Amino acid sequence: MIKVGLVGEDPNDTSSVRNLLEQRYRGKVQFYTLAKRVTGNNLDSLNKIKKIVKADFDDSGCSFIVYVRDLDELESHKGKLTERIKWFRELDNHVESNGILMLNIWELEALILGDIESFNKIYNVSHKSGNPMFVRDPKKVLINVTTKNRKQFKESDCPDIFSQLDINKVEKNCRCFKKFITEFDEKLN
Repeated sequence: MIKVGLVGEDPNDTSSVRNLLEQRYRGKVQFYTLAKRVTGNNLDSLNKIKKIVKADFDDSGCSFIVYVRDLDELESHKGKLTERIKWFRELDNHVESNGILMLNIWELEALILGDIESFNKIYNVSHKSGNPMFVRDPKKVLINVTTKNRKQFKESDCPDIFSQLDINKVEKNCRCFKKFITEFDEKLN
C-alpha cells in the first residue's frame, strides 16, 4: 500500500480530501495528514513551515505529498495562480517529495458544487449549480442556500459531506479536480 501525505490549510480540508479520495483509492493508498499545526495563511510563511513539513514527511514513510490549497480567486487570475504554483514548487523542492498541488478554484467548497445533488440530499434543498469553476465564494453560496433550513451548512460539515460526494461527478464537473486526479493516477502508476 502506498502512503501519501496531505498538507492543507485546515484540518477540515485534509480530512475532506482524504474522505473523497478514499472512495476511489481505499485499499491502495493510505493518507496521512502532515504539518497538522500549520493552518491558514501560516502556510504562506515558507521559512517557518519548510522544516515542519520536511520532518513530518521524513518521519511518515510517505511516498509523496498532496498539497491542498485554495486559490482564493478564479482560475483566470494569473497572478494568484503563479503565486500558488511558486509556493508549491519551493516547498516541495525543499521536502524532496515530488508531490502534487491540488489547487482548488476559489476554495475547497467548490468541489461540493461539483456534486450538488449529494449536497441537496444532505440538506434537503434543491439548489442548481452552474460550472463550479466560475463560482465566486462557494462557501458563501452553500451557507446562503441553507440559511432558512433547520440544518445549516457549516465549514465543519465538509469532512462528512465529502465522504458522501460522488467522486466521479466531482471529477466530471470540476476541471481543477480532474486535472489533479490525472496527475495523482500518474504518480501512483
